[in-house]
Amino acid sequence: MSSDAAQPMTMTPQDARRLAISRQWLAAARPQPGMQGLMQVMRAIRCLQLDPIDAVARSPLLVLWSRLGAFDPDLLSRALWQERTLFEYWAHAASIVLVEDLPIHRLQMAHWANGGWRPRTRQWIEENRGLREHILERLQAGGPLAPSDFDSETIARKWESSGWTNSRGMGQMLDILWSEGAVMVAGRRGRARLWDLPERILPPHAPGETLSRQQVAERAVQLSLRALGAGTARHIREHFIRGRYPDLDRTIERLVEQGQLRPVQIVDGDSAWPEEWFMHAEDAPLLRDLQNGAWQPRTTLLSPFDNLICDR
Repeated sequence: MSSDAAQPMTMTPQDARRLAISRQWLAAARPQPGMQGLMQVMRAIRCLQLDPIDAVARSPLLVLWSRLGAFDPDLLSRALWQERTLFEYWAHAASIVLVEDLPIHRLQMAHWANGGWRPRTRQWIEENRGLREHILERLQAGGPLAPSDFDSETIARKWESSGWTNSRGMGQMLDILWSEGAVMVAGRRGRARLWDLPERILPPHAPGETLSRQQVAERAVQLSLRALGAGTARHIREHFIRGRYPDLDRTIERLVEQGQLRPVQIVDGDSAWPEEWFMHAEDAPLLRDLQNGAWQPRTTLLSPFDNLICDR
């Protein structure tokens, strides 16, 4: 690593805000509102949070509209269910994520599949082993299937919760299998998710590699920070795969040593902001452009679950 790369870059709070907005595709020229533009946005922000509220439109469509402008909403369905460049899984919440990020998400799938659940949940899974086997056998015989297509009589003990999942045994087991990577969302029938086996969902181009915990951390930290523009370890931890960064502080230190990340000093008047701040080295030219007058703001509306503000 060169000595220059080890030196903190200096920016103002305004620079940091402009960098974040630019990295989120919310400034300057919009991408073209086609499939290529949609994938440009996805590769910048890495996930689209799912939520049942759709007073205006579903949140993923609003997030894309804020960046692309008027676009064909069927593009998102095509990317999910036909071209299969995207799939549904957990990021900072239940989300639409990139198939190319599957090696990152496999670490979390393995965590749950290897018994990472709380003791109460593990006990419920064990008591409902027959339900689990029934779901997998039915899907093996032919999917995709909706929750109502499975036999609720195979639920040995109902799921008990103080929240909205109470008594939703079928839905709870499907969510558990989904988290473990044993089943995947194959489409929708109205609001109901359709389920199938991964081998019938994932496309031939899906990456098959299995990354180590260190490799997952290094890749995910860089993607999170690029989406943020600039941030602290706390910001990185709360973004993208929220709370699932193995050995985060050491990973950041290692990436700085490699020259992938740059330390940042944010100077507000005569004082510097506290905490250690970082940016990705590849965004240094963008920062310099913004500082030299390249800022091109535009006005748009944001979903309450927009990636720019979802963890602020």
